[in-house]
Amino acid sequence: MMAQLTFLAMTAFSAALLAGFFGALHPAFDSFSHFRMHLSVLTALLALPLLAGSYRLQAVAALVFAIVCLATTTSALPRLSTQQAVAKPADRIVYSLLQMNLRFNNPTPKKVLSLIGRTNPDVITLDEVSGMWAKELGYIAGAYPYRILCDYPNGIFGVGLLSRRPFAAGTAPRCEPRGAMATATIDFNGVPVDVAAIHLSWPWPMEQSWQIGELAEPLAALGETAIMAGDCNAVPWSAAVRRVVRLSGMTLMPS
Repeated sequence: MMAQLTFLAMTAFSAALLAGFFGALHPAFDSFSHFRMHLSVLTALLALPLLAGSYRLQAVAALVFAIVCLATTTSALPRLSTQQAVAKPADRIVYSLLQMNLRFNNPTPKKVLSLIGRTNPDVITLDEVSGMWAKELGYIAGAYPYRILCDYPNGIFGVGLLSRRPFAAGTAPRCEPRGAMATATIDFNGVPVDVAAIHLSWPWPMEQSWQIGELAEPLAALGETAIMAGDCNAVPWSAAVRRVVRLSGMTLMPS
């Protein structure tokens, strides 16, 4: 009886794993992809005790499948090896961008402002810019005079873009539908570059999928040298992120 229950659970987790690879067909399938690491581990753990019983062939297949699924997530894992910092090239100017999800009700906003002061980035992209943050970010308006803050309908999950560098002449920053994306063309010493801050909703059954569709036009309008940063509320291997990459024509950065 225990072996049968274990086999049924292993089969259910394997089916959920498989469904996650068909996220392009329907966002409901894509929701399973966000739990690929969890489901892979659970499937493998359930398969191990079955290797010694009558379900050994099914257990071997499930174990191999779980390992293969887990391997598809490794590119998103943080690099464990310590790499030596690369010195800034002396023959060109280097600019930096800081991306942060502020947390709309962050109890320690001054720590965020302190971090910005220490890292001194040229451009900052922000998520969950609530009314509280609009006030807090006003304290660094002198350091970052070029900015745009976009309101989300609930006044909590908006995005923001702050810059030391001026916006390119003849351009204006934009808030895209529902405050899900802010875009600006920034002048980096004579070189105009589109910069975007994005914040997507949660996956299905929430509104993430149709929100990406709503952003299709502004994503496609981003320039060839554009940089986008933000919080997609989706794992890098998901169909949702692949769709954002496809619509924008961008390259997904590895971890």
